[in-house]
Amino acid sequence: MPLYTLKKIGTDETIETTDPGRALITGKWKDIGRFKGPILRAVASRPPYFHDGSAQDLPAVVDFYNTRFAIGLTDSEKADLVAFLASL
Repeated sequence: MPLYTLKKIGTDETIETTDPGRALITGKWKDIGRFKGPILRAVASRPPYFHDGSAQDLPAVVDFYNTRFAIGLTDSEKADLVAFLASL
């Protein structure tokens, strides 16, 4: 990953980061490291999911995160989470 060294004009304050976040768009110092996440309203009506469309439905999304981060959700908990996301 590239390492960005950002320097604030006027104060010479510097920050080293691998992802400047919204600051790349706004150019504002306060936006370094900030991100705008997608809204979850009506998420069930917008498949496929992920930037590459690799998850075709909400159960696939929940399974991905459960496996990737070793959350350990039971089948019942996964079903409850999918139902919650579908209700938004």
